[in-house]
Amino acid sequence: MRPVDEDETDRPVYFVRSSDNVWSYFTFIPPTERKKALVKGTDPTSWDIVMAYVLVAMATFMQSILIWLVFQEVVLSNVEWQNGIMKVGGGGGPGLFTEKPTSTCNDAASLCFQHAGNFTCAPPSVQLTGRWEDLDTNKDGTWTRDECEAAKEALQCKYAVNPVEVFDVLINMIKKRSHLIWVHPDIMEAKAIHFAYFQYAIGDISMCGYRDHLMCPNLIRRGFFESAFIHGTAPRVGKTTETAMAYCRGLLEPQGICEELLPSTYTVWKIASGIECGSTSFSKFKYYNPGTELTKSLLAVRYSAVGDYELSQDNWFRVFKGIVLVIWTLLMYAEYKEIVKLVAFVVHFPNADDFGDDFVLIEQDPSDPEDVRYRLQGIRKDHRLACGLMAVLRLCLTTFLCIVGMSYIIKTHSYPDLLMNGVALAFVAEIASVLYSQILREEIRDQSEDIKPIKVPMFGINELNKYPALVDILGLFLVIAVCWAIMEWQLRSIVLPISTALQCTCLQHGEECFEAQKFDNQFWNNYWQHTVPWIYSEVAKLKAALPAGAASYIAAHAGSALVPGKTASAPMPKVDISATKRVEASISQMEASDANLHKKLDKLEQEMLEATGEKPSPSLIQKQKPGRTFNRRSI
Repeated sequence: MRPVDEDETDRPVYFVRSSDNVWSYFTFIPPTERKKALVKGTDPTSWDIVMAYVLVAMATFMQSILIWLVFQEVVLSNVEWQNGIMKVGGGGGPGLFTEKPTSTCNDAASLCFQHAGNFTCAPPSVQLTGRWEDLDTNKDGTWTRDECEAAKEALQCKYAVNPVEVFDVLINMIKKRSHLIWVHPDIMEAKAIHFAYFQYAIGDISMCGYRDHLMCPNLIRRGFFESAFIHGTAPRVGKTTETAMAYCRGLLEPQGICEELLPSTYTVWKIASGIECGSTSFSKFKYYNPGTELTKSLLAVRYSAVGDYELSQDNWFRVFKGIVLVIWTLLMYAEYKEIVKLVAFVVHFPNADDFGDDFVLIEQDPSDPEDVRYRLQGIRKDHRLACGLMAVLRLCLTTFLCIVGMSYIIKTHSYPDLLMNGVALAFVAEIASVLYSQILREEIRDQSEDIKPIKVPMFGINELNKYPALVDILGLFLVIAVCWAIMEWQLRSIVLPISTALQCTCLQHGEECFEAQKFDNQFWNNYWQHTVPWIYSEVAKLKAALPAGAASYIAAHAGSALVPGKTASAPMPKVDISATKRVEASISQMEASDANLHKKLDKLEQEMLEATGEKPSPSLIQKQKPGRTFNRRSI
């Protein structure tokens, strides 16, 4: 006769076994303790039953507190950090990862926002100065204060900065360079900014978007100053690596020109972006200056947050994270299966009243003849209700723990942190087992663990339940598929956008970064080589179009007070009486007088030719004009 395994049954069943945790202890100890009390004739409510309720309450309290703290201090803090860079998800994902927009305007709560498919992460004032088409509304080549004030609300809604403040910033920035460029009366009076002056100021304002003076070697390494080195067309930059570093640092260093002149929103952005970008690290490189043909050693900066999100896209790191996530999900899957068994026990297990005093049988323990074991045949209604409430409570805790644990794991971006976070989550999940093993005495644990497994009918599809191995395989593949889907969603919805935003914020680099594409290597080469000389040419035309008296006045008062209401780091004198300024004023007066004299002579010559009837010819005065111009910067 073939031996028969008592676990083999004709219909699929769950085996509800005693486990080493407080949930199982709560399920099995009350019936067995009541049976012992019935045999001994003592009070059925023993201290071991009281301890079962105490342990369940303790496990619930501890797990709830730990889950809440992990959620609040780790997961939500990470979401707030991400939202500080940019709002991700677009409202299409779980609320844990997204934040519903409260206004159609840019609230400046995030460092970056998407515009025309690209990320823009520069400070608001720099973002605004990159949109001339939004500023010069009448397209006459001049941005006036009236235009600025008329479009104030629309521009402030879009770029989260007061355009009037930006207008004054540009005015002051141009005046700051009055020793290098002639300043128009409209700028001196803060009435209007011509396109040429706007282009001149963009060079400085755009540099402010790089935020940190530690970025200066990175900019040199990218070749942003090479045209200035080669052609020597940018007095601001000079021709040497040292002068370019001095120019860049003068703008970006603490209390530099950018912090001095730009609105307070720039300082707020600079501090916030520094926090978001994380700690710095440096790598040495050698730069060859094509102008001076000299080589200099510099240090390129790197930010930890950028590196972390680049690591999150590495295939091997994703495999490592996937393994940790699968293990955690399998742990939660096993917990859910135990809850399902407990529910089946509550629903299907017979009532104790149907068995009288035999609702629990006491048998000899086959594994230890000197000991006994208990076999449950039925449970009382009050215990069934208690187990049902415990199942609901356990289901809620497991669900929250599963969600928080997954969020915690997928938001981790380093190997050591990922491993330690997984261990920490496993500890939280095992609190019920820790309390069981550390508090209860060995005798009562043996009594709970020696109870014979209980068979209860399975839930689900009966035909599928007949193949338990297939159910296990399907469950495993379901867990793997869920983990893969979560990681793919997180990569595309969180990691890639945040990584792009961090590169744009911290390094102004990336194909989807608006500022990186607008102010790229080609832009700077063209700016220093062609735009700057064009600017001086246009400024000369603006100057020539002015009356001589106005030109002389501006030359004499260049570099005077800033826009009313703006405070510089040092008081500005009312009149510049330096030798250079006096010479410039004299030159301006000479040029104006010379131009008037030539006009009078040309007019007199023309009248003489008409009176004699001779054919007009090129002016004798024009032929005799010396072919030289004054170079003020050489003075």
